[in-house]
Amino acid sequence: MKKVFVKTISVGVSALFLSSIALTGCGNSADTPSASSQASTKPATSAAPAGPLTISWMVPQLTEENSYGQKYLEEKFNIKIKPYMIAAADYAQKQQVTLGGGDIPDVMMVLDPVSLQKYASQGLLAEVPVDTIAKTMPKYKAALDKDAPQAWFYSLFSGKNYGVTTFYPSGRFNAKAEWRTDLLKKAGIDKIPATIDEMTVAFEALKKIGVYGISSGAPGNQWFGLFKQIFPAYGVTPPQWMLKDGKVVSGAVQPEVKAALTTLADWYKKGYVDPDFVTGKDYKEKFIAGKLAYYDYGGALDTDESNASSMISLAKKTNPEAKVEIAPLPKGPGGQGDWAWGAAGNIIAFGKQLEKQPEKMKKIMEILEVVNMSDQGFTDLGLGKQGTDWDFKDAAKKQEGGIKLLAPNDNLDKRYGMGLGDGASFNPFTRQFAAEITDKWNPVVVEKSQQFNMPKVDLFGKPDVMPSSSKYWADLLKLKNETFISIVSGAKPVSAFDDFVKQWNTQGGEQLAKEANEMYAQVKK
Repeated sequence: MKKVFVKTISVGVSALFLSSIALTGCGNSADTPSASSQASTKPATSAAPAGPLTISWMVPQLTEENSYGQKYLEEKFNIKIKPYMIAAADYAQKQQVTLGGGDIPDVMMVLDPVSLQKYASQGLLAEVPVDTIAKTMPKYKAALDKDAPQAWFYSLFSGKNYGVTTFYPSGRFNAKAEWRTDLLKKAGIDKIPATIDEMTVAFEALKKIGVYGISSGAPGNQWFGLFKQIFPAYGVTPPQWMLKDGKVVSGAVQPEVKAALTTLADWYKKGYVDPDFVTGKDYKEKFIAGKLAYYDYGGALDTDESNASSMISLAKKTNPEAKVEIAPLPKGPGGQGDWAWGAAGNIIAFGKQLEKQPEKMKKIMEILEVVNMSDQGFTDLGLGKQGTDWDFKDAAKKQEGGIKLLAPNDNLDKRYGMGLGDGASFNPFTRQFAAEITDKWNPVVVEKSQQFNMPKVDLFGKPDVMPSSSKYWADLLKLKNETFISIVSGAKPVSAFDDFVKQWNTQGGEQLAKEANEMYAQVKK
């Protein structure tokens, strides 16, 4: 994203929201679909509770009931939490079923803008005026405005704000391209490939020793992840919105995509691409086992042998001679880069019933402000107890020397069960800490993340923020994935891309492009 646009949108979005979002509440019950259209001039009030507030809390993490994290929040903020324990893989579906059945939690994490639009249109969510956020969460809002101005698009529906977007500090950085350089050496390749042409040569050599060159994440679950470092080498990142000749266009239907698909189809035909790219089955495991040489979803610390969960540590368990190296993103005729989300994450939304319980909404906002914007919140909820759950790698250097998670509480599933974070930026309950906090505590991670960092961020942060996204987006993604997979695997010729472009436009893509240009023109004012 160009710096001029970031500056413009930061000012434009704030002005737009502060002027257009009124302090309105709803007097209808939470299970009435038409409640969103029945606004009163003031939110209803209720008597102060006699004891701790009980807050029902839904997040995509399998935390244990009465976990450390739950008790920490309850004791620190004088509340009682009723947790919904849902695995991340099942979250979207189970959230939809739960809300559809009339069970509306007080606070919930909504994964994407299109889901928020759907829930808001059904009258399930409470409106959250931006000036209320500014008064109750001043540090949090200031950090969003500074680092992730696109966040205000995520929680927008029909001119009103319906949540607080989470931070996503790691979204400032793209994933790391990683090579099993021990496999390259075995195949006779001494130099890490840095271009599409050099990758092609390496893949041919790897094929001769029975190793696949490349695969990709499961497109069904990670629709953005399909060969996400190859398309930018041709100048596009489908299906992000991008500026081209002064207009907002979808990267999914640009001619550069056809050129990238031509290369990918050729790679597949020659046996360079793992056939399981269609599902992403055992993607990481194959890289660790030495059956795949190139990995496009690596992390900044994957070459850290002191980290038991790093790629190099896991690979060495299989082969002590394994070697993993972070590499430049492949360069092609359109440049280089990789998909990145930007510093805005998901959305924390509130059940419709909280419009009648403003004290509860305020309490939740205060928790988000205190935890996500403070060093203590990071150490207490993100790390846990020093000496038991974590410690400094070097006591003298403290943060500058890095943080280590301590066994047996270094297993992430166990930590999440305890209601603890991953030691980087995430925690199960309040989600992500602000970048200004995480950077202070993980300077080593930040330094390594900046290596080969060429993030490609959607013009709006996420591509499904348009008003009509709930109507068209899911079907368009399905069309894109099916078409691209068919072309790469040879089930369809590359010329099928031309028919795809026509289908994309007639099945809602043209309408979304119209709305994207209108939105961009509005925030440029």
